[in-house]
Amino acid sequence: MDPAVVTVAATAATTLVAAMTTDAWGHVKGGCARLLGLAGPAQGAGRDPEREPERELEQARATVVAARERGDAQGERAVVDLLAARLAAVLEANAHRADEVEELLRQVLAGNAAADGQIDALAQALGRRGNTVYNQWVDNGGGGAQGPGATVTVHHHHHVPGVPGPS
Repeated sequence: MDPAVVTVAATAATTLVAAMTTDAWGHVKGGCARLLGLAGPAQGAGRDPEREPERELEQARATVVAARERGDAQGERAVVDLLAARLAAVLEANAHRADEVEELLRQVLAGNAAADGQIDALAQALGRRGNTVYNQWVDNGGGGAQGPGATVTVHHHHHVPGVPGPS
């Protein structure tokens, strides 16, 4: 995983958890929920995919509040680590939406001067990746291109031993 992704995800998760018991919670939660929503709708019966990221964040908040009441720093750290992993996965999966990701991160991390440089580094890393076409060789020959806007046509030929192939 790109170090810029890991750094920004950790900063965002730490900021999010720190805001969970402050007046900033509503603002930070909204931006983070939109960011997590980039991962796509949650699967499951009776779930509202639009509200799932907010529900996830409220559950995380309840865990953090309970951990703080018990003086459980490890419990709080576990939430930071979980959110950092989730955010990193969203950032990696959405390199093709670098501008939108950058805007959401700036909303979530507003007021965190140290995060500006991290977001700039992430935007550069995502921007480079979003414009890249990757060549891929497939087992037993063949090739293709992967990346935004690239198309791949796969031809699979079966060869039966002992039977002559096409001439």
